Amino acid sequence: MDIEKIAVVGCGTMGAGIVQLAAQNGLEAVGVERDEAGVEAARERVESGLRASAARGKITAEQAAAARGRYKLTTELSAVSQADLVVEAVYEDVTLKKRLLAEIDGMVGSRTMIASNTSTIPLVVLAAATGRQEQVVGLHFFNPVPAMRLVEVIRTPVTQQASIDAVSALATALGKSPVVVNDVPGFVGNLLIVPYLLDAIRALERGVADLESIDAVIELGFNHKMGPFQLSDLIGLDIVHDMAASMYEEYKDPRYVPPVMLKQYVRLGRLGRKTGRGFYTYDD
Repeated sequence: MDIEKIAVVGCGTMGAGIVQLAAQNGLEAVGVERDEAGVEAARERVESGLRASAARGKITAEQAAAARGRYKLTTELSAVSQADLVVEAVYEDVTLKKRLLAEIDGMVGSRTMIASNTSTIPLVVLAAATGRQEQVVGLHFFNPVPAMRLVEVIRTPVTQQASIDAVSALATALGKSPVVVNDVPGFVGNLLIVPYLLDAIRALERGVADLESIDAVIELGFNHKMGPFQLSDLIGLDIVHDMAASMYEEYKDPRYVPPVMLKQYVRLGRLGRKTGRGFYTYDD
């Protein structure tokens, strides 16, 4: 199945990035937000992303202008009805995601595939909320969506191969490198990265070293582009916290218990780059 039109429900950082990516690669895209304030915030995210891509020479000014004509944003969930693929990209709340997937399932045609951008929730839990379990896939983009090459394509035991092939082809057409993985909490990326990030925070709590030194060891000693505190700020400390908590619920492994310091930063609203303050402080 060729995917020519996609809908994205939830246009925060990840969802807006998916809308931008689709539009600048020739697809029709519609993004759905819960209210007009959400729509305007999403529009600014998409437009900022297009401006940044043009400034970096990733796309031309003409391509950015063409992309603006291929996407629209709305508060009407019914706008998903004509999409070949609907991507759910709301925050990691299993009850909300199940409710949305059930609603979407009743609005789209029989051939439409439904994908979730969930980073930790078992896909089988979400697929069970629909009447098309064989056409539900995980499509886990990494942040920032326009820049990061990896997309995890997640399959459940009942996902049909045609759906896996279709979304993998879409990811490739969007300039990404799809990797098909099985449905386990955290998949591959977060299964491995979350304990690493939490261990770094625990090392800071124990006074092993200051955060700049810990980041420097990882950057210089292991040739990583950024250390764990820089990476946590980029991901969003609230997202790191929610991923860890969700995976702990599944595995009951103490490695996934959110550290006290992480909880404190989240409660203070210091969420990383998106709020200007996290482990580090960011200017404009």
